[in-house]
Amino acid sequence: MINFVLALFLGWPAILLTLVIATTGLMRRDFRYLVAAALLSFPFSLALSGFPALSFPAVCNSFLPLWLFASGFFMSRGREMLAWLTAIPVYLAILLLWFAVQASGGA
Repeated sequence: MINFVLALFLGWPAILLTLVIATTGLMRRDFRYLVAAALLSFPFSLALSGFPALSFPAVCNSFLPLWLFASGFFMSRGREMLAWLTAIPVYLAILLLWFAVQASGGA
């Protein structure tokens, strides 16, 4: 049971749900979706960063929720272009993770 819960919050279901919620928030211009996506991304971003290790990629990966919070902040202020631009690093980091998993032969 604990493996299922861990896979749900730390694995691909949480990552894909974060992408769906963040994209919905950007398309609807609603900051609440972006804040919800940021809160959902905390567990898997910390797990992927190797927390508490403080190497450079780990620190960058653990800041992923902050990019979504910044995007939600800009969206709440009516700055849609800045909201889209601050969400780009999250999409790129997840895309990089996807390519890394596919290159290693994992699922």
